[in-house]
Amino acid sequence: MGSFGRWIRGSGRSSPDNQLSEEARITLFNHGIYQFGNALAAILVNLYLWRLTSDLWVNGVFNLMTLAVAPMASILIGKAAKQRDRLLAYRLGIYLTALFYLCILIAGERMVDWYIAFALLKGISTAFYWLGHFTMIQDVTDHENRHRYLGLNLIITNVSLLAGPALAGVIVGWSDGFQGYTYVYLLAFLMFAYASVNSLKMKRRETQHKAYYLKYALQIMRKYPAYYRSLLGWFVFGLPQGILAYIPAILLYQAVPREAFVNYMNVVFLSVTILSGFALAKWGRPGLNNLYLNIAAAGFIIGSIPLFAGIELWSVILFMLLFSCVKPLQNNAYTSYYYKLSGDLPLGEHFKVEAVVLRETFTNAGRCAGVILYMLISVQLEQGALVWVLTGIALLQLLVGWLASPSFPAFRIGTLHRDNRSPGLDGKEM
Repeated sequence: MGSFGRWIRGSGRSSPDNQLSEEARITLFNHGIYQFGNALAAILVNLYLWRLTSDLWVNGVFNLMTLAVAPMASILIGKAAKQRDRLLAYRLGIYLTALFYLCILIAGERMVDWYIAFALLKGISTAFYWLGHFTMIQDVTDHENRHRYLGLNLIITNVSLLAGPALAGVIVGWSDGFQGYTYVYLLAFLMFAYASVNSLKMKRRETQHKAYYLKYALQIMRKYPAYYRSLLGWFVFGLPQGILAYIPAILLYQAVPREAFVNYMNVVFLSVTILSGFALAKWGRPGLNNLYLNIAAAGFIIGSIPLFAGIELWSVILFMLLFSCVKPLQNNAYTSYYYKLSGDLPLGEHFKVEAVVLRETFTNAGRCAGVILYMLISVQLEQGALVWVLTGIALLQLLVGWLASPSFPAFRIGTLHRDNRSPGLDGKEM
């Protein structure tokens, strides 16, 4: 591994405070395995449904149901994870994802008859895994090394996401009809079966504080307005994600009807994200989070402008290239900001599971809202709806940086700002 391995450990010129623990490195490795298995088939699931039905509404309902069930699943598993161990949610997420791909293998083309049930299983398994994963990030990092961890996490994630679609493209390209899809789903199932075994390497961590504080969420949001604002930011953050999870792949397939082309283009987009994530991991600074958020919003807005020339292959590719470039800036900066903010609450680390549940609830609510908005408008405007929805959502991304700003206008929610620390979360009434 050489110098790259030393960089992961945080040695060399890095401050000792920047170094990652052994458990943090194990978490990064396991997450890479999970992401690679998921990347093999994630895009093809939506293409599979579209090819079977040629109906974007089916894809929309599938993604909407996946997103809608996730918050409820997060709330339920959050309590169990808090009272037992955060690995419960993490492992169940991997096990259920393996079951999801196994069921697709068994159902075959009959999946379309049960697509809502598949959507619910996918939403529950995804919610379980990400709750466990995000909780562990807070466990294995601190404010000093979190940018390094998140940057490395993004690189490892996207290398996995890069290799997955590339391999899936090769497999589908060598196969006829839907046979390639079957091979990909089988390989994905085997990867998740391996990830299930590998997750047993993670050590269980008992907690002395098993009370589930989610019932106090409204009270906390009222008492600490800055935290409430951060959750609104996650809602805005999620708005484009629901649409971009499936629409670009279908548009690319309509332009060039070959699954391999769609997967290879996804490799290109992820390569851009990897380079951006590498730069942020290397040179990112926590004190510049607000700047990163504003740059990301500006990039999103600029990327949506070419779409007004028409939903063509070149305009979709250009939009996705710009979005892929700025996505790490927004994701890492806001994640780092949120962890610092939730850690400053009086409950501190005892609220970390609940903080992840609330984050996922608001983010998935945003994703659902984006999908619903597109489905409703597309009835009237057809393809033109995508341009207006994405442009409006791009403009709203400016709110993410505004909501995270330490100089957020006091009159908006009735709180005063003080300095560059997390405002309103010092344990005092505002």
